[in-house]
Amino acid sequence: MYIATWAAASWQLDTKQSDLDLFFWPSAETAANGHVLQVYSAHSLASYPNANGPLGLLPLIPIVTLANHLGWANDIRLRAGLTNAVFAIFAVLLTVTALRVIERARGAVEWRLAASCVFLVAPALLIAVADYGHIEQPVELWLVLVAAGLALKSRYGLAGVVVGLALLTRTTALLYVIPFVALPLAGRRIMPSAAMLGLAALVALAGLVPFYLADSRSVVHSLITYRGDLPIGGGSFWLIARGTTWAGLAQHGDVYLILGLGAALTAVTVWRRPAAARTTAGFFGLLTIVAACFPMLAKTVLPYYLLEPYVFAAIWWLSRPGSALNWRIAAPLLLTADVLISKWGTTLPLTGSGVVEGIVSSAILAMVMLLVLMDLFRAPMPSSLDKPMLPAGSRMPVDSVRPVTATARPAPR
Repeated sequence: MYIATWAAASWQLDTKQSDLDLFFWPSAETAANGHVLQVYSAHSLASYPNANGPLGLLPLIPIVTLANHLGWANDIRLRAGLTNAVFAIFAVLLTVTALRVIERARGAVEWRLAASCVFLVAPALLIAVADYGHIEQPVELWLVLVAAGLALKSRYGLAGVVVGLALLTRTTALLYVIPFVALPLAGRRIMPSAAMLGLAALVALAGLVPFYLADSRSVVHSLITYRGDLPIGGGSFWLIARGTTWAGLAQHGDVYLILGLGAALTAVTVWRRPAAARTTAGFFGLLTIVAACFPMLAKTVLPYYLLEPYVFAAIWWLSRPGSALNWRIAAPLLLTADVLISKWGTTLPLTGSGVVEGIVSSAILAMVMLLVLMDLFRAPMPSSLDKPMLPAGSRMPVDSVRPVTATARPAPR
């Protein structure tokens, strides 16, 4: 029913071009026509290429082939309905994986349907996929959640491989490498961090090298250089810098500021509260923080940027034991409000109200980051938190705690 609803809604409501039509569909069309390694040379807007990895296109290629066979390829509504029906499967996979992570942390999920709806019908997801056509985001988030589940079970090598696949799906996954590398470091384990980082880099490079060798100019432009040439746009507090001497900092340095802030906050948290950072809630708290750095400091912010911090914040909120009706619900609620504000902000000019919207959006993100940091810094030690990290191969859930009180004695005969 969920997948059918996506197909029907897209067929009825998608009447304008989205990023699916401008970037992803032309790239997949190129691949479907036999030029797989030329996908980065095909886009509708010269200054805005397909700026994500090739893996997100993989499920789209057979959809394009089928649409061409059925004669639907030139109808925006029909091809959107077909595409979104397929990628709704990844939204379901994302939800199932999120619930497994939450269940592992809590021991059980009592209200499964309600917890599922937190992800399945989130405005952030609906706007990102149905409105903006960013079909790669559910795929990337699903891979990140799979990798997180593996890392929390100390299966760092396999986690690194899956993180590499996430990097091949969406470039913002580079931010999430920071908490993954910090997870073993919180337990003073350097080799697992190095192995995870090395495997992630190896998988990502192995996936990109063929495209680079076939069309290096388009690959470098799409994945590296194009962003520095873009001006300051809407949705960002950086609008106040337009026309000033420090506008260049935002235009050419926002990526470095984002990575630097995410790394600094993660390092301070792991240094001050290593035990809390190694729990499920703590790890997803770190993911929430680094994911929020991107829309908070980026020179242009669009509503779909907020999907990733929303998903991580929802898992951080629901991973704590006890009732879900606690103050942590404020984080996903604030992010949902920010999505709606950002969506409204896309209709505003880049002066006046548009500047106010960008400042409000950045303030909301800063507030979410502060809430998560407060939780991590004030969290009790694992003996009274949820459950500590255990070695690979352990049968006990990652977050379970059973204090040992005395040595058991055999019952008398």
